[in-house]
Amino acid sequence: MLYQPSLEASYDQCLKCHACTVNCPISSVSTEFGGPKQLGPELQRMTQNQGILDDASIELCTLCGTCDRTCPENIHVSSLTAYLKETHAEEVGTKFRDIVLSKAEWVGKLASTFAPVTNATMKLKPARKVMEWIMEIPAERNFPEYRFNNFKRKYKIKESTTERKVAYFAGCYATYNAPDVADSFVKVMEYNGIEVAVPKQNCCGVPMFANGQMKAGKKNAQSNIDSFLSYVDQGYDVVMTCSSCTLAMKKEYPGYMQTEEAQRLAENVYDADEYLRILYEKGELNDSLSALNDKAAYYAPCHMKGQGIGNPAMDMLELIPGYQIEDMAAGCCGQCGTFGFKKEKYSYSMALGDTMVDSKSMAESDYVVTECGMCKNQFDQLTDKEVRHPIQVLRQSYELN
Repeated sequence: MLYQPSLEASYDQCLKCHACTVNCPISSVSTEFGGPKQLGPELQRMTQNQGILDDASIELCTLCGTCDRTCPENIHVSSLTAYLKETHAEEVGTKFRDIVLSKAEWVGKLASTFAPVTNATMKLKPARKVMEWIMEIPAERNFPEYRFNNFKRKYKIKESTTERKVAYFAGCYATYNAPDVADSFVKVMEYNGIEVAVPKQNCCGVPMFANGQMKAGKKNAQSNIDSFLSYVDQGYDVVMTCSSCTLAMKKEYPGYMQTEEAQRLAENVYDADEYLRILYEKGELNDSLSALNDKAAYYAPCHMKGQGIGNPAMDMLELIPGYQIEDMAAGCCGQCGTFGFKKEKYSYSMALGDTMVDSKSMAESDYVVTECGMCKNQFDQLTDKEVRHPIQVLRQSYELN
């Protein structure tokens, strides 16, 4: 299970082995960042014993969770750094830019309402320069486009009528930026005899946690727990297409909320491909997949690796006849959610991204496959490769049959 013990019990297990710092993406490109050990267990110990201690370099932590995966004592280092981000925000305040970036759902609703104007404006160089001057968002940074006909406008089903029931958490990206991902998920479920219900939902809270807005993030978490747990109690499985949202419900909600309700919800949450893999293992998957003679490179997002479920996307895509897919075996992409939209962090974002795009498998592929919308944004920034969600590839294979 991904459920974490109390923070006090967690940091006290630290052996000071530095495995987290050695594997930390930011530590590899910055000498300013103290590293997960120093800004996680060490700073937490000092805070507990000496009162509030603030370290501005905590802003460089992306909450990618690599430290959690590499810790031999299974310490939830990213939870410690998340709470220290909150402490830092309370001590020095939060920039207006960071407050805006933390409100992904609010931005998505507003930007998609005026999508044609929003998208056109964001491509204008003068508008980008003004935004950099006012908001400290780098003019060079690409933004994902918004869709007026978003998933929330199109799909209204709240209750499933099929025997196997799925409650879908779409997340901000699939709702407002890439509704085709959400549409594809609904279609793939339909091909497997499952009607998808979409409960009331808010942003998963990850952008809030990353920007020190812990109270706001936990408020969203509680709202989502209440909404989706009511579906779990009716026999629904909770399935998601965004790796960050999935990790939040599986790992961060139980760790931050420390409630039985959060843990019970986490036990019923699945990544979309993980869920399809379970159907396959039970002999319940519709395996009428048509051949695709494509060659793809798969990029595993940090928040997918953090779930500890292997590589369900590749497991599923390898079922498609003729389909070739190779794992890029790359590290952090550098976008890191809202991190890559900040001027003072842009150079770190690009440095990490440059190591990612040097992959031989990507160079030889027709396109890249990944579950994370923000990883896609970084690929769009640094390469000309098309980027697809694995669920979009599966939909294509089903529809060709």
